[in-house]
Amino acid sequence: MGYSSAGEARQARESLGKALEALQQDTDVPEEVLGLTQNVAKSIGALFEAEYASTEPDGKTCVKNALGTLSQTLALLQDVKSDHAAVQKTTESIADVISVLFPLTTKPTLRPPEGASEPPASQPPSQRSPASAPPASAPPASGPPASGPPASPPPASGPPQSAEPLERPILLRPALRRTPSQRSPASAPPSQRSPASAPPSQRSPASAPPSQRSPSQRPSASVPVEVPTSLLPPPAPIPGSARQGLEANLGATTQSNFYVGFSGEIAHGGVFLATYEAFPKDTSVRMLVTLPGGFEFECDGYVRFVRDPMDFASESEPGMGIQFEGLSEEARELVMRFIRKRPPIFYDV
Repeated sequence: MGYSSAGEARQARESLGKALEALQQDTDVPEEVLGLTQNVAKSIGALFEAEYASTEPDGKTCVKNALGTLSQTLALLQDVKSDHAAVQKTTESIADVISVLFPLTTKPTLRPPEGASEPPASQPPSQRSPASAPPASAPPASGPPASGPPASPPPASGPPQSAEPLERPILLRPALRRTPSQRSPASAPPSQRSPASAPPSQRSPASAPPSQRSPSQRPSASVPVEVPTSLLPPPAPIPGSARQGLEANLGATTQSNFYVGFSGEIAHGGVFLATYEAFPKDTSVRMLVTLPGGFEFECDGYVRFVRDPMDFASESEPGMGIQFEGLSEEARELVMRFIRKRPPIFYDV
């Protein structure tokens, strides 16, 4: 039994192969784009493994690896300050491939039913496997059944032990607070600040609402402007009360990570915060994002999606996706620096 979506994986691999070939044959491609060809080649290799995967979980893992690399490549291509035709074509090809691969990662993994490998009780001994055949000292099958109780209850009658919900890994709360002595006044916890009530003269440019920032404090022209409306996130809800303060700690191995959509632009994405204590959808928040190396930034956002920790049918980590609102250019540069080292999560718009 092979991977059921091997055909889609092959289709995606062939599309990426054509895009990679076009990049390699174009002598005018910017140097920074040529560096991304390794990412495309890596995704092609992962899809090749998915085609010939022997099981559903193995094939799905390969597709997820390819999707992660492609989401990183798409975000980095959006940061290329060039209007080259090959760059545009490659960006479109990657977006098309992502649209093929993403549904494969959300499909429930097909697993063999419990006890499928065990022969039925009514199966004749001649058709049983050697492991399930009775020992030589056992009475013949035509003889009367033993009068005593069985040595152990039949395994097929008990519930599957692997379905216990307590086996899920318990995630730590992401808002790990540092002591006041370890923080500078500018990095105090959001819960101890009142940016909405502070006078505008005391607010930093990054914490000012988007509508009150000067043009020089808003995202620069490097952020793509002409993006189809269908690829943009939904409008931010109007805060009904004070924004909830939270802290998102992101590192090389944390379950929390940045996410992007089909546009590839990180300003249209946000932060996936792995936690069991998610806020309701559309909750307005004020978020402090901490990154390796002591870097951090603040931004407004809202809860765009929630992954229920009690949804045991889902293979994704529980938590919530915080959509960015008015990401500053300084914050965007920090996010892009992080993405160059670690691929973001892909979230379908």
